[in-house]
Amino acid sequence: MNLKKRIFAGTGQIKADTILEYCKIINVNTKEIIHGDIAITSGIISGIGDVSDLKDSSTHIIDINNRYVSPGLIDGHVHFESSMVTLSQFCTKALRHGTTSIVIDPHEIANVLGIQGIELVLKEAKNIPLNIFVTISSCVPATTFETSGALLDRTGIESLLDNEIVVGLGEMMDFPGVLSGNENNLAKITSALERRLIVDGHCPGLTGSELWGYMCAGASSDHESIEYEEALEKLRLGMMLMLREGSAARSLDSFLPRLVKEGISLENVCFVTDDKHPEDLISGYINLIVKKAIALGVDPLTAVSMCTVNTAKHYHVDHLVGSISIGRKADLVVLNDLEKFAIHSVLAGGIPVDTQIPGFTYPDYVFNTIKYKQIAPQDLRIINTPDTDVTVNVIKVFPDMIFTQKITKQIRTDKDGVILPDVDNDILCTAVIERHGLNGNIASGLVQGFKLRSGAFGQSIGHDSHNVIVSGTNFTDMALAANAIREMKGGIVLVQGEEVIDSLPLPFAGLLSVDPVEVVAKKLEELHGIINDMGCTLPAPFITHSFIALPVIPELRLTDMGLFDVGKFKPVSVVI
Repeated sequence: MNLKKRIFAGTGQIKADTILEYCKIINVNTKEIIHGDIAITSGIISGIGDVSDLKDSSTHIIDINNRYVSPGLIDGHVHFESSMVTLSQFCTKALRHGTTSIVIDPHEIANVLGIQGIELVLKEAKNIPLNIFVTISSCVPATTFETSGALLDRTGIESLLDNEIVVGLGEMMDFPGVLSGNENNLAKITSALERRLIVDGHCPGLTGSELWGYMCAGASSDHESIEYEEALEKLRLGMMLMLREGSAARSLDSFLPRLVKEGISLENVCFVTDDKHPEDLISGYINLIVKKAIALGVDPLTAVSMCTVNTAKHYHVDHLVGSISIGRKADLVVLNDLEKFAIHSVLAGGIPVDTQIPGFTYPDYVFNTIKYKQIAPQDLRIINTPDTDVTVNVIKVFPDMIFTQKITKQIRTDKDGVILPDVDNDILCTAVIERHGLNGNIASGLVQGFKLRSGAFGQSIGHDSHNVIVSGTNFTDMALAANAIREMKGGIVLVQGEEVIDSLPLPFAGLLSVDPVEVVAKKLEELHGIINDMGCTLPAPFITHSFIALPVIPELRLTDMGLFDVGKFKPVSVVI
């Protein structure tokens, strides 16, 4: 609708297509409940209050029956790829849970498929009724200490920044590079700032003058705070504090009650999921975070604001979405109950959400990304002095956290000098296999925290470069898992007794299925049940496993180039 028609829609010269009558409108602009009607014309809000002059006999009337009406919810930062389904499938489920806008950083796709992968996402996004805003991935790869399937430099990023749905530069994970004045990182940031776009941050554990320097570079948000004091410092210094409540990491319980208790303003705080697993997406999305925030003591109007107008203002899209305001898109969530945030119905652009988003045709190249040779058990071993006690660095993982701890253990080598898994002490062998066909790297290490008693498991989801990760109690099963992933062009595999006992194929870039969320979630639930029978006690083992290879989050990681100490930001040896 052109500007002239928008004006005439507001003045009533063009009548409303739809009017919602008898609404309790959640006004996030003034933090109050307003009783009135909402007029919608060509997908935008054209009237609020007494809108009788905007209707005629052709106007469709919907009686809201004194229910609450909220602005459509916004996820301020999500990698949709973590749902293991395509963007269209992800958005189908998100819309039904009242999330009508998402800010995505497609750096999982970017690390595998590069610029053409991002361009494919941008193309698919334009066919979806949910509002998709994109931040262009800044760290492809995240560091130089891993092998990615693509390289996205300043020239590549600039070719994407001017797209109409791009709102910023994605999380700048290489904060050590920024602080050291790395010209490549600074050039990317400059390209975004010159266009007055947002630069999203990523700086776990950063405080004091280093944080000041990072913010001076232009980073204006963070979703990686480890401690409350760190989060509060970032908020006080002017960062948008993104409270993450996803499938892999959760911060609401740790941060939100203290912010409320201490009377800290939440106007510069928003909700993000970062990563959302398929089974969690079925049960709910941002709506569950709002419900939880209210239960933790946040005023309902404030909780709604934190995932609507706060987020929209941060990304400079509040003229489009984020509030029930004149001229904004008619993205609305009708609620049976505000305190419980119980959804009755959802409208996207004034149209009730009740159908599957149409499918999208993907090119053949997205299904051919696993390119390594057949793996033998001996390829995965760590060799040292035979029959000797050695001190080793071990990656320790934790439930519902993507941070790891660097610990040391004593392990005895066998007669051939091989460092074996120590199942009794919960130490598995793990390996990262370069899968993009670039160099054939394989690096091995040790991990604690999975409590696996037998067999092995592997996956082609390995943040952020997405090389294949296999872990297990023996090398034979680990090799079989790696070879099974190769044969099915990506996915998750469970192996026991030299036999593949179950798998989830993810052939799209080795990250996604083209099936609906429900199908993927059901298979994943089966995999969780089987790996639990194998002894694993983690609530989300495959998510935890996928982050073993991410060398920008403390403390110890394993990439295809070897063991990496994030604190020292340099490689270290497995054997000390």
